[in-house]
Amino acid sequence: MSNGTERAPGRVGVLMGGLSTERPVSFKSGKAVLAALLSKGYDAVAIDVGRDVDKVLRAERIDTAFPVLHGKWGEDGSIQGLLECLGIPYAGPSVFGAALTMDKEVTLRLLEGQGIPVPKGLVWTKERGRCDASALPMEGPWIVKPVREGSSFGVTRVTDPAKLADAVEEALALDERALVEELLDGPELTVGVLEGRALPVVEIAPKDGWFDFERKYTEGMTEYHVPARISAELTARVQEISLRAAVLTRCATSCRVDVMAGGPRGPRVLEVNTIPGMTGTSLLPMAANAVGIDFPSLCERLLLAARLRN
Repeated sequence: MSNGTERAPGRVGVLMGGLSTERPVSFKSGKAVLAALLSKGYDAVAIDVGRDVDKVLRAERIDTAFPVLHGKWGEDGSIQGLLECLGIPYAGPSVFGAALTMDKEVTLRLLEGQGIPVPKGLVWTKERGRCDASALPMEGPWIVKPVREGSSFGVTRVTDPAKLADAVEEALALDERALVEELLDGPELTVGVLEGRALPVVEIAPKDGWFDFERKYTEGMTEYHVPARISAELTARVQEISLRAAVLTRCATSCRVDVMAGGPRGPRVLEVNTIPGMTGTSLLPMAANAVGIDFPSLCERLLLAARLRN
């Protein structure tokens, strides 16, 4: 519980579910956060977020919100804006931080402009017709993803140029823009940022293939190493660019920054996740645990940082 120096959270609504393609994933995170807060003695309840969430928040007399909503309408500034209007302090990113980082194109251009290394890529829209490899500024293989989705929805790894157009169409079915990026050398890494501090680097090592939706959410298909099995020099560089990315996007209170090691060219930031997976075995909690912050304590710290930003 609070030591009395922070604002008392009162009745806490853990916002989960939501309206995006990531609804099932959000329930897993939300239920874990709810259990963690209850174990710490907080008055917390689950809120299944639908179109009537404003009425539900009032009916439940929620004093503080803890959004655990992945994807659109939860991680893009929408729910944060509603909570600002309702005057309910909330954990996690601000309206600005959430809206910015949900848009991979804008985020990557911001980071690139500030000297943070990012992959080579191109945004494709439906108006441009079928995507052809000859139109891209880099050779394959490629990774194709929707600009505003998460949890690997609509993401395709393309090694055959003949399959590029179909991969772009799949991404465009979920968003009006598709991001086509160069496929970078691994290992795949992620850095949790908490209270302005870069946590230990986590290495993501699928037992076979690449880190797609199935390997992300099927137990036993991927191994995780904390700290990552990389050199001290690379570790320091990955933590540095991740923390800089978090600060630039106004998400240094808490987020997760995904990075590819990049081989001889060096690491590249892929994206900033403002509401990453939040179960006891998720990547941000895994990194926090490596520095002695267990899952209930992590949830408590995020709760006690809840506030209004406007």
